[in-house]
Amino acid sequence: MPEQRYLLTFGYPAGVRDEIGSGLDGHRDYFAKADLELAAWSLLKGRTPDVGLYHRDGTVGHAQVVESYIYRGPDWLIKAVDGTDVTVHEGDWLVGLLCDELAWSLYKSGQVTGTSIQGAGKRRRVAKGNE
Repeated sequence: MPEQRYLLTFGYPAGVRDEIGSGLDGHRDYFAKADLELAAWSLLKGRTPDVGLYHRDGTVGHAQVVESYIYRGPDWLIKAVDGTDVTVHEGDWLVGLLCDELAWSLYKSGQVTGTSIQGAGKRRRVAKGNE
């Protein structure tokens, strides 16, 4: 039986997490749970999102998004590609992907270890304690 080449991965974690540091732009971004839910629901609404590799132009088409949903809990301990323990928390956005042969081989070899939703948004300041 051929492999399904299916990955269930994080779209984005919910809320503020200690393990999320500042990005390359120096900011520590996060979504409030309600806003993250709206993003997850809108990903597949009326379109098929483009999936590429490494945020590089010309790589679109290596995976297809087949699921986009908010995990409802309870906490779920899983093994990451690198063998570390990762906890999926209530409110996290999960995305299911069907990979082509290239993307699947990169995942299986450990050259692809995660996903990153590419998009646009507005950054706003949140008062400390109102996260």
